[in-house]
Amino acid sequence: MATAIDQANFLLTDRECSKAREVLDEVGYQSSNNRYIAVYATTYACEANYSTVNFFANDLTGLNSTAGGFFGSLSGFSTSGLMTSATDTDFLTLQQAIDTILYSGSNTTSSSANRISVFGLRDATNLNVQALYMILVNLGRWLNYHGNADALGNKGAGTNPEANNCLYTYNTGGANFAVITDALDDGAGQSGTCNSANTPYNGTTDITTGVPTTDKQRLCRGIVLLNNFIDIIINVNFSGNNTGDLNNLGTTFNTLCQDVTQFADALCDLRDMAGCEATSIDDLEVYVAWLFERNYN
Repeated sequence: MATAIDQANFLLTDRECSKAREVLDEVGYQSSNNRYIAVYATTYACEANYSTVNFFANDLTGLNSTAGGFFGSLSGFSTSGLMTSATDTDFLTLQQAIDTILYSGSNTTSSSANRISVFGLRDATNLNVQALYMILVNLGRWLNYHGNADALGNKGAGTNPEANNCLYTYNTGGANFAVITDALDDGAGQSGTCNSANTPYNGTTDITTGVPTTDKQRLCRGIVLLNNFIDIIINVNFSGNNTGDLNNLGTTFNTLCQDVTQFADALCDLRDMAGCEATSIDDLEVYVAWLFERNYN
């Protein structure tokens, strides 16, 4: 086992991503071996144009831990512009890397507590931090593409021919539309170009497709990333000079989730695609308006 992991790591230094995974596959998938899982996830991340070195060198220092600046800073990450479609290969492959960790230990649902129960606190923390960095990068890609952002991460300022100013086109006849307009009211001063002075709320047709199951899936990709980020960030303490404002984010997002839980208690607990896609679209709209739109400008 140790030899296979060492061989895979050596291949990864030359970005031989698929060959590294083949070496690991030869010994059989080891769901409860933390070192194996870490390297296996890295083989997918390698294929997805993700690099932890690049993340620390070019992205982490620009991370903004304030509620109104966080999403824009992710959207402005160095690789956020790589996502060029709703089914972008790099985005979906990096999600495979993330899921390798989230569902390690044969867990069928994602939570930091589940991973700690399998790997223990120290090893689970290492895996959680590895997943966290990849989540930040993939969430930045999702926000940048669907939010029509420019290179600086400003929502609605990009070159998408649709010129969408919101992530989603909200249902004006929906059960929760009054709650959504409260979130996007100009008085909040936080929602960027997606606000009540700039109606109709024009979202990207890559999410508002007219096919309800597709709409849910694409909204949930962002929702599940954010909720797993929140679950990890409140369970990890960061130290060292290169961790920036990461420790402050747990407090920030616990506060933001309070905005959402006043309407639907479990929305910030949607950490799995199946549970998210089983949630009503009216409730998902509330989450997106109150957490994403309201704080992404």
